[in-house]
Amino acid sequence: MKNSILKSKLVILVIFWIIGCEDSGEVKEVYPISNVNFHYLQASNKLFVSAQSSKHYKGSDLDSVMVLWKGVSSTNIADTIRLLDDGTEGDMIAKDLSYSRKFLNDISIIKNVIPSSAKDSVFLSIISLYGSNSISDSSTFLLGNIRPKLGKVIVPSTVVRPTANPDPNIVNTVKFTVTAVVSDPNGLDDIKRVFFRSYNVDKDSLMNGGNPILLYDDGDKDSSGDLQKGDGQFSRTISITENALLGTYHWTFEAQDISSAYSDTVKKVLIVK
Repeated sequence: MKNSILKSKLVILVIFWIIGCEDSGEVKEVYPISNVNFHYLQASNKLFVSAQSSKHYKGSDLDSVMVLWKGVSSTNIADTIRLLDDGTEGDMIAKDLSYSRKFLNDISIIKNVIPSSAKDSVFLSIISLYGSNSISDSSTFLLGNIRPKLGKVIVPSTVVRPTANPDPNIVNTVKFTVTAVVSDPNGLDDIKRVFFRSYNVDKDSLMNGGNPILLYDDGDKDSSGDLQKGDGQFSRTISITENALLGTYHWTFEAQDISSAYSDTVKKVLIVK
């Protein structure tokens, strides 16, 4: 009988101990900032930042969400840009607690512009304001592959087609060199090809079957027309024969890297007369 009473008391004590432990446990709120993302939209030279932020935290409602943008150096004085959840300025869906902003990578908008030579990381912090509380989340993102950049492109504006040679076995030719200066933050070894396409405006047709005409940085003066290997100046000797079509040509230059990212195009106008 006594053993039964002792067992009952022990069971009751264990139950109260368990209940006591459950009551004393503190429910922890999940950290309010999550899913921080960054994208460098090179084609439009824009930056995109987004983050999710809880509607409430520690008894206060969410007031606003901002990004402190430091660009390529963690020691820079940050640009402060408000993120939006209204379906504008790059935000996709309004009122989904995903705060976003798309902004131009230009000195007129931000101090900490990503330069064309950048190739490493960018630094930013997300700040969410809940009443008098400021909650932050710092992030670092790798830029990854950066597109090549076309600099100066040298093409004569006018070329005079040579007159016909009286000897039918000889074709008169005039030659000139075309040069495009190319850079790539990932190094010149990342350049896959530099080229242009030729379009005859008067005939409304692409020359060379629409295929790209390659430029070279091989230092082979006699073959390609390039003067110095590996200097970032891609060249080609162009020959205009006495049989060339007269008219206006649009030459559109591009550079492509190993990751198949393209530079902006540069268009030059050549008149053959």
